[in-house]
Amino acid sequence: MRERPDTQAERFRREWWLLAGLWLALGALIAVVLILERRDTEARERQQVAHQVHIVHENLERQLHAVNQALGDIVANLAQWRARPEGALPFNERLRAFSDAMTGVRTLTVLDAEGTVVASSRAELLGENLAYRDYFQSARRLASREQPSLIVSAPMRTVLGVWAITLSRPVPAEDGLFGGVVTATLDPEEFKTLLDSVRYTPDVESTLVHGDGVRFLRVPERAGLLGATLAQPGTLFQAHLDSGRMESLFVGAMEPDPTERLVALRTIFPAHLHMDKPLVAAVARDWSQVLAAWRARAWTLGVAWLLTGVAIGLGLGFMQRRRRQLWHREQALAAQEAALQARWQAVLHATQQGVWDWDMASGTVYFSPVWKTMLGYAEGDIGDSLQEWESRVHPDDLARVHADVARHLAGETAVYENVHRMRCKDGSYKWVQDRGQVTARDASGRPTRLIGTHTDVTAQRQHQETLDRLAENVPGALYQYQREPDGRSHFPYASPGVQDIYGLPPQALCVDAEQVFARIHPDDLQALRESLLASAQTLELWRTEYRVLVPGERERWVSGQARPARTASGAVLWHGYIHDVTLAKQQALQLQETERLLRHLMQEMPIGLCMIDAAGVIYFRNRRFQDLFGYTEAEVPTLGQWWPRAYPDPHYREQVIAAWNADLAQAGAQGGEIADREYRVTDRDGRLHTITMGGLAFGDHCMATFVDVTEQRAQHELLRKLAFMDGLTGLANRRQLDRTLKAEWRRCRRSGQPLSVVMVDIDHFKQFNDLYGHQQGDDCLRAVAAALRGGLGRSHDLVARYGGEEFVCLLPECDLDGARAKAQALCRAVHARQMEHRGSPIAPVVTVSAGVACVVPGAEGTPEQLLARADANLYRAKAAGRNRVHDGMDSLS
Repeated sequence: MRERPDTQAERFRREWWLLAGLWLALGALIAVVLILERRDTEARERQQVAHQVHIVHENLERQLHAVNQALGDIVANLAQWRARPEGALPFNERLRAFSDAMTGVRTLTVLDAEGTVVASSRAELLGENLAYRDYFQSARRLASREQPSLIVSAPMRTVLGVWAITLSRPVPAEDGLFGGVVTATLDPEEFKTLLDSVRYTPDVESTLVHGDGVRFLRVPERAGLLGATLAQPGTLFQAHLDSGRMESLFVGAMEPDPTERLVALRTIFPAHLHMDKPLVAAVARDWSQVLAAWRARAWTLGVAWLLTGVAIGLGLGFMQRRRRQLWHREQALAAQEAALQARWQAVLHATQQGVWDWDMASGTVYFSPVWKTMLGYAEGDIGDSLQEWESRVHPDDLARVHADVARHLAGETAVYENVHRMRCKDGSYKWVQDRGQVTARDASGRPTRLIGTHTDVTAQRQHQETLDRLAENVPGALYQYQREPDGRSHFPYASPGVQDIYGLPPQALCVDAEQVFARIHPDDLQALRESLLASAQTLELWRTEYRVLVPGERERWVSGQARPARTASGAVLWHGYIHDVTLAKQQALQLQETERLLRHLMQEMPIGLCMIDAAGVIYFRNRRFQDLFGYTEAEVPTLGQWWPRAYPDPHYREQVIAAWNADLAQAGAQGGEIADREYRVTDRDGRLHTITMGGLAFGDHCMATFVDVTEQRAQHELLRKLAFMDGLTGLANRRQLDRTLKAEWRRCRRSGQPLSVVMVDIDHFKQFNDLYGHQQGDDCLRAVAAALRGGLGRSHDLVARYGGEEFVCLLPECDLDGARAKAQALCRAVHARQMEHRGSPIAPVVTVSAGVACVVPGAEGTPEQLLARADANLYRAKAAGRNRVHDGMDSLS
């Protein structure tokens, strides 16, 4: 039953409603996903900036504690240092040593009760009166407190043009009143390094602000922002202060600025330091940059959603239009079928086609008068039995006819159809076409009646035989090409498609074929004639491709194929076809050029390449591969022969093979990409290379890539050594000492083991330099370094050049007695070198002094304090006469 137009329109509307619903549901899903992603992005970014400002807080609190501890030690020892007979000079040297040892401190200064600088790590400040400084005034006001306070000055611009702050502690006089101030001016460069380290993206800015609201440090720097007061109504800084919280997180303007930022603020105000003013650290990120990736993804998904709706709508519209066209076509075909049926009945009656009707129940067959006349029989010459028909079918065709009838009766074919020969009354045979169909069946489904037509197709059969030979090579333009013995040629038959190829009508070719040869490309004409001549001589299949030039059209490629046969006249007649293969030929030529170019590019690539098949055969290697390793195809034709040559060490070879096979197995899940991994590869001459190997897997084959990073790795190792090694002595430098000291401090803190430091200084080294010259001085430093390095027997001990003629020995898990014994042994080892030193009042040879400090690291102390104690003990050893060891108790020679 055919669908009505109104039903079809209703179904189309339902499809549109369903599509719209699905599209809107997809949009809602995308919106929910984007909302959740934005929420996750904001939460992650808030957590990140809060974490970064926490890092700044922890580091500054630790630094403030160290400075406060150092100021406290200076205050505690101030009276003792003042009482020394040497005067202020050793005190200034001690302050300078403290300043050099403490990271982030530029200057240590001691002021008396009138504000005059009486001691300083910077000699140019001695004698200056700084009573006008606010920190001095604050210290005088707070001096009466029972608990000493750490005074944080307002930010000030130094003579170098940078902003800095000063930390101060009052010094009590002997009568308990105000006796002066000890100050430490903080180095802003150290804080810049800290602030820069928490910038995890370029748009992140980090800031330090005084508790009164003055910003004194910002990374990255921007002109005009330092020294500005942030404690203004409407700023996030003021909102943080008003909240009373130690930590705040806002989205807004950090200062009077239209830029919206995500800002984390943390007040630095440790209770145990009793600071008079807090510091505030802030880490901020441009809010628009936080959501930039999310906005881009939202735009992408939104545009994709809209385009998806448009594409699906267009597709559904096209499908419905196609279905509507098919429906109209079905209607037209149905009407046409009805018209044809009526016409067929009229034609059948008018043409007097023979009709037969086989009643299988009775075994009788009705033959129409036309059927009988067609074979030359009169009405009474043929009876109504099936035998009348079977006896007149050609014996060679009878079995085939019975088979076709049986298949139709069995239901295997919709209609019965067969072309066979029938004997006429005069004994000749005619070709007839029988077509019939079962029209009745019994209750069990067996056929009981078969009716059909009988048509004389003798003439058509003769033509069909010719067409059957031509159709052997269809599709294409069919033709017959005949070449006479005298060389003349023509096309006895050419289908209309020939005109599309040669631009010539078929009838024009029936007389002379030279018109076709005039359209052949001159470069292909001679080869084409030779191929036709060879086919005529051997009667073998002719097949070739050539170009055709039709006036006013582009050049085209043609493929021809024909089967030759020799006629009774001696001519050769080809039956074949031709067709246009221009597109396929162009694609083939382009593919060949692409393959040639690809092979050239692979051959000349600056990285090594090789191709390996499923059997492990290396069937391609480029020039860079051969330059890297030197192996030819004959030497390592397979992967199995490559492994032992490239990795001669069996144990390492097993590791490489296992890693390569694992990466190759994972390539399928990674789009065919074989992950890069570094290997040590031996070339043909035995040289070892550091190679980054990766590649691409495709099917059972793979392409391996080789990048030589040997030189880069060597340069990296050299730079690493230069970064952590003293160039003169070959010992660890100050940077390596700081890293190792902090690491050993944490390790000993966890294990509860002691950590000892021995600080060594060459006695009267200035006099040595003045007497012997700097070249001999450098030799002396190298000799002392060698003695110290040889005197440390444990692998985890470290000796480093601390600066100038000072060295530091780091002794983990060594108590004070062991450290003292080791220091004495090192002094003896230097003395045993017997390096002449006529300028020394102590001994005629080079000697050293040593200060020893030991501690079990805990939560209260710092590595810097341990170094400061060792330095102080070294100072005592030198003050006691040099060429001795001091551990803070009794001086030991």
